[in-house]
Amino acid sequence: MSDPTELIERYLAVWNESDADARRNRIRTLWAADGITSYRLLVARGHEAIEARVTGAWEKWVRGGNYVFRPKAYDSHHDAVRFDWVMVAVPGGAVEAAGRSFLILNADGRIAADYQFNPSLDDAKDIAERYVAAFNEPSAAVRHAKIASLWAPAGAFISSSAVRNGRDAIAAQASALHDTYVANGFVFAAASTSQMHHDVASFQWQRQSRDGGRIAAAGCELLILDEDGRIRCDYRFDEPLTDGRHA
Repeated sequence: MSDPTELIERYLAVWNESDADARRNRIRTLWAADGITSYRLLVARGHEAIEARVTGAWEKWVRGGNYVFRPKAYDSHHDAVRFDWVMVAVPGGAVEAAGRSFLILNADGRIAADYQFNPSLDDAKDIAERYVAAFNEPSAAVRHAKIASLWAPAGAFISSSAVRNGRDAIAAQASALHDTYVANGFVFAAASTSQMHHDVASFQWQRQSRDGGRIAAAGCELLILDEDGRIRCDYRFDEPLTDGRHA
């Protein structure tokens, strides 16, 4: 993909844009014609619907000139970008709201899907706990069964270093991670942030010592679900250890 920082800047410029014509042009340049933007209350598909959604947010938050959206940390791999953003007061820069967005790009580099999440919520614990349980499972046969209950038959697991397609390949990846980490005293644990809306879910996790003392790694998942609620595509992103967490 092109420079993700440029993409993120162009994305946030859409939400900050005060001129209606310029906003419309930015949307048509950035999103695919059948692209979407979604959050817990709606899915807007196509340029006109996306424009209505963005305009509504601009009129509610930005129109008075009291707030502006700005980027924070980001990560990207393959056709996906994860980034955090904040809405800050003008002037002063005090943070009034925060969010997390995942952008899935098409072959032309335009946004096919924009999934927005509230990082202060934790309302998708069930799928998060089932997910980490599959990677912690000591029995290979039971692990494969847990993978099969979570993923669609043609589901995919995509991280910065691996792409695995199909349940057998995903189970093999889970087994490799289990043998490397879980068998050596670590477990995968769901963190306290998760959210699900429409056909997507996201949650944060950490890899910690079995006694809960040492945290060695952290990350987040974007799960795109099929009509049966099984994982069609799983994007994994690593995250830095912060807030006192340590390797």
